[in-house]
Amino acid sequence: MKKHFIAFMMPFLTLATGFAQEAAQDVPVKQDTKEISYWTDPASGDKRLLNKSKFRDNWFVGLQAGAFYSWGTHTSSSGFFDQFRPAGALSIGKWIAPAGGIRLQGFYGSNAGRASNDKPYYWNAMGVGLDGLFNFTNLFCGYEEDRTFNLIGILGAGYEHTANFSKRTWNDGIYNTESQDLLSIRLGLMAKFRLGKAWDFNLEITNSLLDDSFDGWEGEGSNDRWDGHVNILAGVSYRFKNHNGSRQFTYARRDMSKYDEANAEINRLREANKAAAPPVTKIETEVVESNHIRSFISFDNASAAINKLQEVNVYTAAENIKKLADGDLYITSTKEVRDTELFMARAQSIRNVLANTYNIPAGRIFIEKNPAVIASLDPQKSCVIVYINE
Repeated sequence: MKKHFIAFMMPFLTLATGFAQEAAQDVPVKQDTKEISYWTDPASGDKRLLNKSKFRDNWFVGLQAGAFYSWGTHTSSSGFFDQFRPAGALSIGKWIAPAGGIRLQGFYGSNAGRASNDKPYYWNAMGVGLDGLFNFTNLFCGYEEDRTFNLIGILGAGYEHTANFSKRTWNDGIYNTESQDLLSIRLGLMAKFRLGKAWDFNLEITNSLLDDSFDGWEGEGSNDRWDGHVNILAGVSYRFKNHNGSRQFTYARRDMSKYDEANAEINRLREANKAAAPPVTKIETEVVESNHIRSFISFDNASAAINKLQEVNVYTAAENIKKLADGDLYITSTKEVRDTELFMARAQSIRNVLANTYNIPAGRIFIEKNPAVIASLDPQKSCVIVYINE
């Protein structure tokens, strides 16, 4: 059984590692999305990017109650309704990605069987299970932050201890089995209903597959290879708060109001310029000290990859924005963009390195192909501007 347990867990661990690679960027979450657009990844068909998750994010605890339905050599003869016995479970887990997570569940319940002399007997089972959670709804329908219903597959393994077998006459002797320690394979489904920001209601049915000795009988004449019990549980789960204030995975947002304000200011200046009087002969120049920190990055011809010589410039920009508590970082061009697709690809390359390598929140990174918008920024505004040499 131990060999079966190890072999069983290997594919699950591989899947869990793959799920963990889905998270991307990081940005504060805002509930009012009227002025919010989302970061997208052109390389994946403009799919929305998820905020980067930390280890402390997406944890939950759950409490469930219900029944065990025992099945095996001498349980199936005890009568359909007699086989339902009370049970409960306590869980703690973490969602690694929207489509996959892991859960540790402790449980305790009663089981029922019927001896060959038609007399019932009972025993208890307690244990712990390590389960992989596979969110089929997110996997096949795409992730939504506030989805009401999710269907989740459960695949795991566990340990169970059986005890407290009741004394019943069995054939020519007294039936009173000793305790057992068994490994189990667990397979099931969970329906999860969202109750609010932090709470979910869960309805779960899971089958635990155990050795033939689970029901206390492994004697001659038994052709069964497996015993087990079906866990029918209902309860609630509580989702802990993440580092960015949310309680689930969130998409990386960008605040378009900043661009709207800049565009409005440009339009105002244009209108004012049209109505301005003819220039006078005397010109006064006011020198305004700027708080803008500038960095320049060059690319190879027709390439969007950052070459080794330019990596130091990206590093410098990252270090400068880290020093500004409330500052933003803008990626723009040194002159009017002619090849929009190439510019966006290069800007995305810079943004990805800043976010993934240097952990700069995506909510502080803005891409603007019109350099006039960036030029209109208040000189007193503390920010970092990364120019792509065209």
